[in-house]
Amino acid sequence: MVPLSETELNEHANALAMVLTEESRDYVSAAHIHAEHLHDIPEAARLLCRGSRFADAARLLALNGKQDLVSDIVDTGLADAMGSTTNLLADFRSQLNAQVPRIRELRERRAEDPLAYFGGDPTIGEGVDIPDNVSLAPTEASTLAGKSMFTRYTNKTTSSRQTSRTRRREERKRARGKKGTVYEEEYLVNSFRRLIERVNSTVSEVESLVDALLRRGMRERAAAIEKALQDILKLCVEYREEVFDVSADEAAKQREDQDGENATGDAAEDNYKPTGGQGVFWESVALTGKPREAPPVKDMKKSDLLA
Repeated sequence: MVPLSETELNEHANALAMVLTEESRDYVSAAHIHAEHLHDIPEAARLLCRGSRFADAARLLALNGKQDLVSDIVDTGLADAMGSTTNLLADFRSQLNAQVPRIRELRERRAEDPLAYFGGDPTIGEGVDIPDNVSLAPTEASTLAGKSMFTRYTNKTTSSRQTSRTRRREERKRARGKKGTVYEEEYLVNSFRRLIERVNSTVSEVESLVDALLRRGMRERAAAIEKALQDILKLCVEYREEVFDVSADEAAKQREDQDGENATGDAAEDNYKPTGGQGVFWESVALTGKPREAPPVKDMKKSDLLA
């Protein structure tokens, strides 16, 4: 290895710590760099607090003879973590209160009028003229008459390109889950699943925050943040039963098994699947109303000091 001067090493260490902090959000690794290579103990303690390692931050300050900074750095970090966690839990609650009633409303609409829910009846409305000249519909023989092999190949290529274009357009509509479209319910259900995953990842952070608050004598704050998360977890469990229809999941599986055993008919017809934009629509409709595997909701370990 090429030897580097102390100044160059410090520059590289600072750059790496900045990348870990700003881009990777790996505060613990950045704290180790500041403590072991840059010998900046206060900054290392602040980064440990940002990484929810409050006990390690207090220990690092104590081992390096900076106990007087514990109240300044650790308590400030606890206050910041308390504020950000409170805002995060409030966002969770508002999302639950907004999305779950909307899912319930969409399912009621689908049950009352499935035809209107999945696109409406094309025969309803003013000025709709349904032709009855079925005999004049072009056939394969008439459409291919007088066309060369090159013309047929060009038309086929153009049709394939249009099919791919319409599928991409429909996939974007499905990903957005625009309100009022048939894709909205699927989007909201997937969003609820992601919300549960975010709540589960927050549990360990809140547990460490509660322990750190109790160590610093902030019992009321610890009790408040613990209760707030418990309320969110309770809502997730309650809404999870409704959104994913856990009670009907086993019955649906039994019906699917029975349908599979009794299924008869033409194999080509059973395996038919639309292409292009219609294929995306077909996939969404097939998932709508079908019971899905419900994600688990993580339990929070209550602090014995708050019992």
